[in-house]
Amino acid sequence: MDRELAELAKSFAALGSMERIQILSYLLAQDSTPCGRIAQALAMSTSAFSYHLRILEEAGLVARTRDGRLHCLSVTPALQELLSPGIRNKLAEEGTKWTSKSSTK
Repeated sequence: MDRELAELAKSFAALGSMERIQILSYLLAQDSTPCGRIAQALAMSTSAFSYHLRILEEAGLVARTRDGRLHCLSVTPALQELLSPGIRNKLAEEGTKWTSKSSTK
């Protein structure tokens, strides 16, 4: 039980940053996206994006896969379980602001 609570605390701590919420919003709007595209759309430096990504990965909220030379991100089932459908929909709606910007470049 203590281990489960510790994991839950880590997940909630990872959600405690506007930058990480923006990354998750982007991914909820457009899953499996290259890291660089997300960082560019959110106007985040590479180092800042890497920092926030590490926290999200350690909390088990996003997963990274490789597609050739690209590293792509997607949300995990753990995030889907953590957030209610209403919150996921609101975040995805917010994320479309950034996905529409990145798809036009």
